[in-house]
Amino acid sequence: MGGERPGGITVLAVLYILSGLFALGMGAMVLTGSTMMPFFGGLVAAVGAIYVIIGLIDFAIAYGLWNLQPWARTVAIVFAIIGLLGFPIGTIISIIILWYLFKPEIKEAFKKA
Repeated sequence: MGGERPGGITVLAVLYILSGLFALGMGAMVLTGSTMMPFFGGLVAAVGAIYVIIGLIDFAIAYGLWNLQPWARTVAIVFAIIGLLGFPIGTIISIIILWYLFKPEIKEAFKKA
């Protein structure tokens, strides 16, 4: 492939950007809502912070995939393995992502970068 980014990796990077935007939006909504909950505000704020952190990790993965960084493939594999728990849709999507990221030509693309 000669350092050329496969089309499927471009799609995955864009999907990680969208996922990051969604997670950041959810985090912002939960964090702003936590101020309205006097008893559970701290717990709700922690959940909002987790959403924000996940969103930032999604952006990092997208950047790494876009630039064919080997660490990004590894982190995307870890996230896909965790996604297997999201039965049934998350499981199906994660299986497809894992299948794709383990294809020999995709592994090779990350080695040449």
